[in-house]
Amino acid sequence: MAMEEVRNVGDARELTLRGPHISKAIEENGLDEKLFELTNLNYLCVSQTCLKHVSPRLGNLVNLTNLVLHHNQLTALPEEIQCLTKLKFLDLSNNQIEELPLSITKLANLESLNVSVNKLLSFPPVNEMKSLHILNISHNNLKELPEGIFDPELVHLHTIMAGNNEMEHLSPTVTDLPHLQTLDLTNNKLKEVPAELSVCPKLKTLSLTGNKFSDRRFGKLVEQCLTKAVMEYLNKNLKKEKGQNPDKKAKGKNTKLTKKDLKKEEDDDVEFLTDALNVLHFPDKGGLVVSVTPAVLSVRPYIVCCIVRNLDFQKTSNSFKQFITLQTKLHDTLCNKRQAATIATHDLKSVKGPLKFDAQFPSHLMIIPLSRQKEVTGEKLVEDLLKEAEALRKEKKRSTVSGIHKYLDLLKDKIQYPCLLDCTGAVISFPPITNSNNTKISKETTSILVEVTSSTNLDVCKKVCDELLVKMLEMGLGENSTGEEASSSPAQKTLTVEQVKVNDEEGNLRVVYPSRTDLNHPGIKVNRNYE
Repeated sequence: MAMEEVRNVGDARELTLRGPHISKAIEENGLDEKLFELTNLNYLCVSQTCLKHVSPRLGNLVNLTNLVLHHNQLTALPEEIQCLTKLKFLDLSNNQIEELPLSITKLANLESLNVSVNKLLSFPPVNEMKSLHILNISHNNLKELPEGIFDPELVHLHTIMAGNNEMEHLSPTVTDLPHLQTLDLTNNKLKEVPAELSVCPKLKTLSLTGNKFSDRRFGKLVEQCLTKAVMEYLNKNLKKEKGQNPDKKAKGKNTKLTKKDLKKEEDDDVEFLTDALNVLHFPDKGGLVVSVTPAVLSVRPYIVCCIVRNLDFQKTSNSFKQFITLQTKLHDTLCNKRQAATIATHDLKSVKGPLKFDAQFPSHLMIIPLSRQKEVTGEKLVEDLLKEAEALRKEKKRSTVSGIHKYLDLLKDKIQYPCLLDCTGAVISFPPITNSNNTKISKETTSILVEVTSSTNLDVCKKVCDELLVKMLEMGLGENSTGEEASSSPAQKTLTVEQVKVNDEEGNLRVVYPSRTDLNHPGIKVNRNYE
């Protein structure tokens, strides 16, 4: 196997070996032993091959900072991995590994460890891995989180992805992680979680869907996928456990209103409201479902979708243009220039469900980009856009790029690209870059599919979708619902939104949007037509 794919990048040295031709060479001759003589390597990627074993000589590559071995057929790792003391990033996802060597815990500088989509039954203690920021152990057969995971000395650990395992318990010592921001325990066997979760100081995203909780009320809150409501409920339970009265009125403050009280207030205020969001429950037959594959979980794991019906983009001469401008504005503000989230809108009549949210290698991803007629690979599209950006920058004599070109850096170093596919396997969206020309919206579009994706967390997807829908309502893109009998009243604008479910590949619910706790916006009435 030739080493022609070694690249010099400044002082760094990188080697990437992947794809069918590499796999064939490994099958015939094994992994070239000369690889382990490249002791100055900083980055090594061997992926999408039939590789089953790695030589103990891997330990010779003492200057590695990044080791990527995902999408192979590895069953084990050599103990000598402990020699890679400079390693910061290790990706072993999508293999067949059943057990990790104990020596992996000696990687004191490791910041990100991804062992998702393997066959792990146990995990070595992690309390010595004090530089760890991100741990992804999802889609395995683990019955508990790794020993030492809540060691207070793991001060950098902010993300634990442990969904789709066999876990039955969660320790109250989770509060010992001062910087924990994301905890994903979806689709495990949890029956309860410690109330102490509610006092994790920086926890922003708590994902617990797909567990069968003993407390049915708590379970319903969890399925609505809002971290804030779940945390409030847990905090109330924590106060009860400590003998405090969570319902006691604080001086100068009102207690939380019951659902009946809230409904009464809504009814009393109807006459003052002019705008309404009409939310349709997920239909028993014909509802749109998006399935999320394991491959995309390590690339861009979060997605919410909904359908907006009965739109009128021709209400004014500028309605359609204003809607496109709205998306651009949200991308620059709430989406933080697409770094936090990306919005895509599709003409519903061109969308063939059910849909699949997946990750594909750049050379395999095929899409007809917006405003183009020819199908290209993701790899070719990005290459062309980079060339366009550089040519435009030189032509305009600018130091920076604009338009879609400014988002290309978000794909830098990505081994796989996220994409949304229809039931025929056609790619209709390639976030954060473009949609397919086949599903583009126009002035004649009357119903759209809204898609919001993120690599950050689920809540940001919901917030972006909430804001988009509210702004659409304010723009008057929905129906006027005031009849002749109420002609003296201001015309009430109504936007009709239909729920879309997002499941994993096994059919377990990840999120349904909008849920009962979404779209809480002052001055807007939400008619929730749930069964």
